[in-house]
Amino acid sequence: MTFESFAVIPAVDVKDGEAVQLVQGERGTGTRYGDPVAAAQRWVDQGATALHLVDLDGAFDGERANAAAIEAIVDAVSVPVQLGGGIRTAEDARSLLDSGVEHVILGTAAVEDPDIVAAISETHPGTVVVSLDAKDGEVVVSGWTEGTGLDPAAAATRYEDLGAAAILFTDVDVEGRQTGVRTGPVEAVVDAVDIPVIASGGVATVDDVRALAAAGAGAVVVGTALYEGTFTLAEAQAAVGGDGS
Repeated sequence: MTFESFAVIPAVDVKDGEAVQLVQGERGTGTRYGDPVAAAQRWVDQGATALHLVDLDGAFDGERANAAAIEAIVDAVSVPVQLGGGIRTAEDARSLLDSGVEHVILGTAAVEDPDIVAAISETHPGTVVVSLDAKDGEVVVSGWTEGTGLDPAAAATRYEDLGAAAILFTDVDVEGRQTGVRTGPVEAVVDAVDIPVIASGGVATVDDVRALAAAGAGAVVVGTALYEGTFTLAEAQAAVGGDGS
């Protein structure tokens, strides 16, 4: 995975068949935004060059409960999509990749069985994004509910060696709160690897987007700020000097 320039990637998180944005990943929090296919199409119409899709029910429960909605989004849009949430086996990942998903995002599965990254990369090179979600400086899994004792930067290095195409680093402590980003944790992961780091969590202003680009991230995933109209996708892309591709 490469980014010709810093990319701004809208998030479409799906729970119970609807687009939602949670606060710090906690069930029962956040806001619903209706039809996820309509949300995805809206971001593409506004200039998104990629989309970040998450099956939240899958992330919490380990089973892809929103497969139909995700499939509908993939069929509806013409830009690459990266998908996470409930992907637990190499077979699941390969099936999704063969059906049109550009990159699969592995979190819990990669922590429980790191070799799954190598297994998928062997048949589908350059397609695995490993999600490292950090809370209080520790990688957490299972919908951000369980600690692992892993340091994000050290874990990132391990997954790069196993063939990961990119690291998705989410700062759970600020996720969904629109209180701003923390560049320190992002920089630590960026410095640990040569593959791209996609940053997520806390983006509230276009200055946050600029800060993450300056910290060395290759892209940023933005959710709540776009849905709430705090700034537009075009404004975020302009802040980093391009169309976000």
